[in-house]
Amino acid sequence: MGKDKLVLHDSTEITLESSQGIGMLCVCVENRTTAGILWEQITKDNLSEVLIVNSEGETTGRYTDMSLDYVTGTDNADGTVLFTISLREKTIEEILQERVSALEAELEELKSGRDITDSPA
Repeated sequence: MGKDKLVLHDSTEITLESSQGIGMLCVCVENRTTAGILWEQITKDNLSEVLIVNSEGETTGRYTDMSLDYVTGTDNADGTVLFTISLREKTIEEILQERVSALEAELEELKSGRDITDSPA
């Protein structure tokens, strides 16, 4: 029997052991090193859009503007690690703060560009 997958924005596919919704995604990995690699994939950009794809390859869930709520890991007797990933939708405040920060950064970039072009030769 095939397993569902979590597909991140960069097309990284993470095979799910089980799922109780987007807030409780269980993944089993070979060891702690692999768990660390998985952890590094769960970035802000990769959570901008995530999909849940079933074993037949059909998209059963599409989520945007997600945030990592928490991750827990448990070492199994065989050396594997059971990872539980909890995702949630960003709050409107988080989304607005990101947009304000991006606009401020863009404004600073424009100001520094103007300073360079306005400098006397």
